[in-house]
Order: sequence, then structure tokens, then C-alpha cells
Amino acid sequence: MIVLFAENRWLIALPPIWLLGAGALVAVVAILAGYALLRAVAPRSAAEARASLRDGFLGPLAWLLLTFSAIAVAFAPLVPLGQIGRSLQRFVTADSGTRTVAIEPGAALQEITLPFRPQELARVDLQAAGRLVVRTQQPIEGFALSKVPDVDLDPGTPWTWKRAEGATSPFLGQRATLQAINASDRPVDLTIRWRLVPEFPQAAILPWTAAVLVALAAVYAAFRLGARRMAAVAAATTKEAIGQPVFAVALIAGVALLFAFIVIPYNTFGEDVKMLKDSGLTLIKVLALLVVVWTASVAVADEIEGRTALTVLSKPLTRWQFVIGKFIGLALVALLVFMILGGVLLATTSLKVVYDAREGAKVDPLWSDCAGEMITVVPGLVLALLETILLAAVSLAVSTRLGMVPNLIICFTVYALGHLVPMIVQSSVGKFAIVRFVGKLFATLLPVLEHFTIDAAVAGGVPVPWGYLAWAALYAGLYSAIALLVALVLFQDRDLA
Repeated sequence: MIVLFAENRWLIALPPIWLLGAGALVAVVAILAGYALLRAVAPRSAAEARASLRDGFLGPLAWLLLTFSAIAVAFAPLVPLGQIGRSLQRFVTADSGTRTVAIEPGAALQEITLPFRPQELARVDLQAAGRLVVRTQQPIEGFALSKVPDVDLDPGTPWTWKRAEGATSPFLGQRATLQAINASDRPVDLTIRWRLVPEFPQAAILPWTAAVLVALAAVYAAFRLGARRMAAVAAATTKEAIGQPVFAVALIAGVALLFAFIVIPYNTFGEDVKMLKDSGLTLIKVLALLVVVWTASVAVADEIEGRTALTVLSKPLTRWQFVIGKFIGLALVALLVFMILGGVLLATTSLKVVYDAREGAKVDPLWSDCAGEMITVVPGLVLALLETILLAAVSLAVSTRLGMVPNLIICFTVYALGHLVPMIVQSSVGKFAIVRFVGKLFATLLPVLEHFTIDAAVAGGVPVPWGYLAWAALYAGLYSAIALLVALVLFQDRDLA
């Protein structure tokens, strides 16, 4: 394995991609197990679940999961499974321990082997009942002695080492070992306490991917079983969106451009990875918005004009169920676009780290570096998806009265002005009364889409708090609810005949 990685540095970028695929594979196994249980308990519901594979969302999602699973199986021989497996095991096993050892009188170098690997150590505490000298790094033949000096322990005075950026580990090798010197004529107890963390915390990509995909499948199944009428409208909307040429064009163009971003020179003096993440997020958001607005026009405006909506509503389906079903269908379309192109963006981000290091004559990165850059993209994808869903609600409201061209113009105008709202409000301070009025009007009516733009944080690798994502989701939900109420009001009085 080491020889393979030395011969082809592109293999460094594979483990993060493999983790995504392995998460999808675990999700597929879990979903199949759930289906087998459902088939044994409720055969009719299982038959309906199998039939739902032909609808607009679950079928493409299944193909996407199978594709990622195939990638995981194909790349398994090329990834460091040992490192990943040990890190995953550390997530579920004990992460702390204590050992007390009696150091014999007059011991010169009494060796103590500890049950953990130095790479997993987050903190270690040494405390002795008497005076001791402890050596944590033993000399290696042909090399200079350790970087960490011997530790002089006094009774009751503990010694502590904590992991920090740039800190030198107190241990070397694959097994933590220390040696104790006891110059006294009586035994001295040495108490060792440690706390461990996964060597590669980026391995959490696998369980998180599996958990999100399983939760998504469970929520969609509950929606289909609990709201069958709206689910039928949503499925028809999603299926119609996938059948539109704009959907295929958006996906093909998105995949081609995202892979092209790897080799495009940005001339940023080593910051090309940041530019790829920024450009990729913007590209996916714009393409998803184009697909959603186009679908809203076709699924609502054209159905009203073509009298199809009248036929649908002649069945036991209310107008509010029709509107909510259409909105959920649009949200599923946006989610499908983000899952496909978002997966490609994550893969290209991992590959770009290796490409950037090669072009800049830098030291080859570790696969954990590629995974770390990939993880920083996820909050940006989540916020961009929330923004697209919010604008889908706006597009749906417009579609109840206007056709495709006005819908496209209005939605992309809202998109542009929504990102300029903070600037408009700031520029209106202290100006003419009419300018202040227009600024406050825009701030009141238009969504503040800057809440969903954290491209600088994503590009810079700054962690995004969970609380920020929760508040952004709440804001998107509230504004979408208001837009849906407007859509219901506009559609309720619309003459469909």
C-alpha cells in the first residue's frame, strides 16, 4: 500500500471519496434490511415501497446510492483500511484509562508498555507517590535522542501533556512505552491517566453519510405512507422535472465544469482549493435554481394554462394539498441536484488538494488533509440547498399567476437583490427619505439571502457552528411558509376553467 501511494500521489485523494461511497453502501444495506423487515410485517406497504422506485425521486436516489457503493467496492483495495478501521473503532470504544504501576527500588529503566497508539493520544497525566524520573521517548539506534526531555516527578505534583497544533508527541513508534527511574530504596507507585481520540477523525464521514442517507430514506417513506395524496403530486412533479431537458443539461454541464475546475489555473498563489470550493458552490446553486424555477413554471403555470390542474383537482385533492405537494416536489428536485453535483464537488475538492500540491511543488498532503478540505464544503452545500428551497417557494407563488419567462425574471431578480439587501440597507442610512424607504421596503419584503452565503468561511476552512445552520434552516422555513401562504391565496381564487 505504501508503495502504491508513493508511486501515484493521486491515490491520496481516494480515501475521502471512498468514505462517501462506503457510507452509501452501509445505507443501502440498512435500507434493504428495513425493506426485508417491512415485507415480513406489512407486505402491502413493501409492495408500495418497491413500486415507488419508479417515481421521480426514489429511483434516481437508488441509482445514486448504487453508484457510490460501486465506487466504495472498486476503491477498497487502494485505501488504508487499517487506519480508517482503527479510527472508526475508536469512535465506539473507551477513550480513557488509568494504570498504576509499582516502580521497583533502584530501578534504572523499568519499562512500561501502555495499551494505546501514540497517534491516538489527546492527553496524558503522570503522577507519582515518590520522586521518579520518567522517560517517554527511548533513543533509536542511529538517531539522536528524543525531542521530549525526561520528566522529573515530585510527590503530589502531576505532569500533563495535551495535544495541540505543533506540539511534539511524548511517544514515538506504534506503541506507547515509557521508562521509569527510581533512585530510592523503596517502591514508588506511578499513576498514568490518558485520554484518546481517533487518529483520523475525518473517518466520521462514513457513519455521518450513512446516517443522513438512512434518515432521508426513512423520512421520504413516512411522507409517502402518511400523506399519500401530496406524495403523489410531489412524485409527479419530480418525475416531470427529471424528464425535462434542462435537468439533464444542468447535471451534465455541472459535472463537466466541476471536473474542469480541478485543472483551471486560478493564479491565487496556492489558494486554488479555496477558489474551487467557492466556484463549485455558486455553480451548483445557480444550476439547481434554474432547474427548480423551470420545473415550477412547467409543473404549475403550464398545468393551469393547459387545464391539467383542473383534471387533477377534480379528484379528491384540495387546492392546498396541490400547492404543498408541488412545493415538496420542487424541494426534492433541488435535493436531488445537490446530492448529485454535491457529491461530485466533494470528490473534486479532494482531488484538487493533490493537484494543487503537485502544481505548486508542495509536500504531498495526507489523505486526512483532503478529507478535511472536503468536510468544510458540507455546510456550504446545506445552506445553498436551503436558499434554493426558499426560492422554490417564491417561484411556486409566482407560477400560480405568471408564466415561465416572468417567473425566471422575478426569481433571479429576487436572488440578486436578496444578496444585496444588507448593502442596500447600509447605503440608505442617512440619505434621502425615499432612499431610506426603498431600503427598508426591500429589507422587509425580500429574503436576506446573505444569511445563506458563507463562501468565505467555507473557502477558508473555518468551522461553521451547528447553531448557525439551525437558525438559517428556521429562517428558510419561515420565509418559505410565508411564500406558500401567498401561493395558496393566489391559487385559491384562480379560475382553472
